[in-house]
Amino acid sequence: MASNELDSNIPVFRGAGHLLRLIADLVRRPRRRECPEPVRHRDVAQGREGLPVVCLVGGHDHTQLAKGISYFLSHADPRRVPHCLHDLRAEAAASHPTSGPESVEAVRHTLERLAQGFARSVNGSDGQVRFRRFGLVNWLTQSSAGGGPGYTGGMEGNDHSLLQGLREREFRRRRLFGLLRSPETELAVDGNVPWWVWLFAVHVFPLAWFRIRRGLGREYRWLLNQPYLAPRDPGTFIGFAERLTAPHHQVEDPEQLRKLMVNAFLEDLRVAFRRRIWRPGTARRTAYCVALLDGVAADNCGYPLLRTIIDVRNETGAFDPLLVITCGAEPPAEGTQVRADWGHSSLWELTDRLYGGWRDTFLHQGRARNRAPWYLPVTVPQLMPPSEEQYELTRRLEVAQDARLRIPEPPLWARRSMSVLAVCCITVALLGTGGLLWGRESGYRKVHCGLNRFEDDADTLRTAATGECIGVARHGFTFHSPDPQLNKTLGTIYDQNRRAEQAHQAAPARPLVTLVHLSALLSSSGKPTGQLAYGREALQGAASAQSRQLRSTGAAEPILRIFPANAGSGMRFGTQVVEILEGLKRQDPTIVGVTGLDQSREATNRTIRKLTAAGLPMVATTLSADSLVRQSPMYFQVSPQNTREADVAAAYADHVVGKGKAKPERRVRVIGSADPTDTYSRNLSDDVAKRFRSKGFVVERTSFAPPPAPGAEPSSDAPGPGAVGQRSCSYRGLVFFAGRSEDFESLLGGINESCNSAPPTLIGGDDVARLAADADRRAHYPGIPYDFLDFTLGSARCDGTSELYAELSKLFPEECGKVASSSLDGHAALGFDAVKLYINAVKQLREDAPQMPLTPPAVWHAISGVHGDQALDGESGVISFGGDVERQVPLDKLLSVQHIDGVGRPTQAGFCGRVGGRAQSSWCPPLEPEKGK
Repeated sequence: MASNELDSNIPVFRGAGHLLRLIADLVRRPRRRECPEPVRHRDVAQGREGLPVVCLVGGHDHTQLAKGISYFLSHADPRRVPHCLHDLRAEAAASHPTSGPESVEAVRHTLERLAQGFARSVNGSDGQVRFRRFGLVNWLTQSSAGGGPGYTGGMEGNDHSLLQGLREREFRRRRLFGLLRSPETELAVDGNVPWWVWLFAVHVFPLAWFRIRRGLGREYRWLLNQPYLAPRDPGTFIGFAERLTAPHHQVEDPEQLRKLMVNAFLEDLRVAFRRRIWRPGTARRTAYCVALLDGVAADNCGYPLLRTIIDVRNETGAFDPLLVITCGAEPPAEGTQVRADWGHSSLWELTDRLYGGWRDTFLHQGRARNRAPWYLPVTVPQLMPPSEEQYELTRRLEVAQDARLRIPEPPLWARRSMSVLAVCCITVALLGTGGLLWGRESGYRKVHCGLNRFEDDADTLRTAATGECIGVARHGFTFHSPDPQLNKTLGTIYDQNRRAEQAHQAAPARPLVTLVHLSALLSSSGKPTGQLAYGREALQGAASAQSRQLRSTGAAEPILRIFPANAGSGMRFGTQVVEILEGLKRQDPTIVGVTGLDQSREATNRTIRKLTAAGLPMVATTLSADSLVRQSPMYFQVSPQNTREADVAAAYADHVVGKGKAKPERRVRVIGSADPTDTYSRNLSDDVAKRFRSKGFVVERTSFAPPPAPGAEPSSDAPGPGAVGQRSCSYRGLVFFAGRSEDFESLLGGINESCNSAPPTLIGGDDVARLAADADRRAHYPGIPYDFLDFTLGSARCDGTSELYAELSKLFPEECGKVASSSLDGHAALGFDAVKLYINAVKQLREDAPQMPLTPPAVWHAISGVHGDQALDGESGVISFGGDVERQVPLDKLLSVQHIDGVGRPTQAGFCGRVGGRAQSSWCPPLEPEKGK
């Protein structure tokens, strides 16, 4: 734009350039602090901050002066200076301006017009000014006491109506509430959303929001803390707000009411310009707001408004970013209060020293608490007519050179482009950080069985290489088990653990002990199989012993917790679980031992050695391999060894061969696993072969290769169990199976295919009991009879005749419902007895040495002394270590022979061992006497 176009609307008079430079100096906002820039004395800034009230007196010919200044501010570079032009001549009050409510109304109306002007979008390139405080005060002074015009009172009281009016005002200001309450929205949601959603969204949520807003909103809190009209009278917001409504405010001090309005108006400007590092928009405000009041005279509210602005500045001491410029034809009359407030009779002349002279005066006298330092009265020379000889020269020298107002650029960091860049960088950083955290959290979840780091069991659980979840569950984690009955069992144990903790809090003198039940809770395939059934029953037996113990109240009776632990299929991750258990043991000294320990494999041997290094005693439930006792002196078991199982099997086979018409030949084929890690199968095969030879049998040994785990290589090139079964059809002697139950099921499948009508005579080891315990699996081959060895009598009944099954019927009634078709395979009884062994050991320690700490070594020593009168008459038979401190296996432990014929439940063919006062079968090996008897 050319200079002649810029200055075309600016009046031409001598000194016009000085006036434009004065305005430019006053509207430019310093980079730091506020205007005017302070005088520094000994590197200390002195003087206060503030903007003057510029009173321009130019005679009656300067009718366009205010519009020219407005044009000058509108065309500033690089953006418009926020300003508002208000003509007071049209607002002249009919009565005297300095007294009565009319002058208050005139000031309010003027402030309202200024607020509307500053809030316009044209003045909002750096962000519109939001007049929250003045808007609230203005609304209150415009409202009647009842919340609307013409209200005369009612039964509910004025405060209720006023609150309702305030609430509706807030709702109108918020688009969301307007949308929720619009008729179109009501029609749209009618019948499409539940009634309670509509009630909450339209009524409950807005009312709750308004109540919170009224207590925490900045304008509401400010109104009760500002200094005018004693806002703490009567002590509540609604009480003070009612004083501001009509007609109540008419009895208030008009001067105080004007100051309240002006202070609210200026405070909104202060907040909009207050520099904060988190509000870069305030740093972009590099020009102050300008209020242009045209036509200021004695017959309007101009002078009372100026006086109130200055009084508020003096009384609050706060800087406000408002430059007031007034234009009047004549100065106040001599002798008036306004002329006295100016401080001197002569007006300032338009010179180069105008801004500097006022600044020096203000910096030295600004704290004098009078009005004179704030006023800058300036006389404006007469307009020059275009016909005057000096007009064009004056226009070029005085106006054209200064017509372009340049305001400072905002600092680089506060510019919009930088703000956008900062937002983008922050967004990218947040997304990157979020992605990193999400990746770490995903990695953590992947390693810790899908649990986040804030879940209770996450620290003691790991995801194994096979995908199985291993570790110790203290807070009810189910190891992602697919078996709902196993999940229920784990949940029952967790509930009982909480009851145990509560019981210990109620009776802290009773000892609190914790056992870890370590087993292979999940099959390698992750699907519910027979392996899950025996694992579940062992846990149910342990849970039954815990439940019974929780009802005990004696001082020596321990309070028991059980932590289930999973070592993965085949116990292959047992050593890793023990490492977790070692850390847990350091945190929880109540852990005194371990029960469980499934399957006699090499991984089980390593787990036993690792537990020994951790100093924890073990009581295994179903393990039977002879070599296990050599792994650790801290190892015990409640089941018999393979040597005893082989003795009983050979004695029973000798009995079977010697009777019956279709007796088999005195030969035996021992079928074992070719898996080199299956210690149980290899050891049992060796023991059976040796014992059968001693009975005069011709022994033949055959191996099979069990199916490999997913992703694993076959352990041998031997035939599978099904093929071995087919080859056994023509065998005329006994077939003894010394493998796992799942492989025995495959063996039965092969026999069923080849010789279902004339199967060989089959005897299975104790692991076959797991197949017999599952009625569904057992019924697959009803035409093939077989015998197997069991660690219990096989006569379970949930009729309350035993401790175990009385508890089992209460905790797991669905299991008792299956007793008619299930042998419950002895695992529940063995799990029950293993826990009972620990409980009795702790009780014995508390009775013999009450002051002795309940440490794992102390409990281990107490278990080794179980014999004679202290022997445990358990659910799986008598458990006695025979008085030999080096003995780790029960003496003459119960073994029964069960017979399967058809789809019925197993029937007992005889039993051997110590079972209360009952005599063993006649064909059994003789009992071994206890040491010292």
